[in-house]
Amino acid sequence: MSQRMVSTAEYKAVAGVVAEYIEALRIGSVEMLDGLFHANAVTYGTVDGGLVGGGTTNPAADFIRNYGKSPDIEAHIDVLDMTPTTAVVRVLIAKDAVGSDCTDTLLLIKLDGRWKVIAKVFHQFDVPSS
Repeated sequence: MSQRMVSTAEYKAVAGVVAEYIEALRIGSVEMLDGLFHANAVTYGTVDGGLVGGGTTNPAADFIRNYGKSPDIEAHIDVLDMTPTTAVVRVLIAKDAVGSDCTDTLLLIKLDGRWKVIAKVFHQFDVPSS
């Protein structure tokens, strides 16, 4: 007999958190991001071929502070793997606030009944020239 480890409702809950992350970028809401990321979350990624991230700040929040909202952002969310308390999600993003595309890999953890982003690794593709 086989038993499903994670319900479809949990997959939808994780995808919903990630959709809120994209909406936070769209409307430029640092406050919304704060509610989605765990206080000890880490973020690393590449921008212009260099490593950014680490430390105590959230680079996504810094991006919003520096560049504002991303009204034309488009995204595709893939929940790649889940357990009852962990999830791995890939997000393909197009047209952020500076017009770049990127791929985010998000790790989420379920604590106290809520899914939170605990880690983010991203690759920013070249920003199109004007």
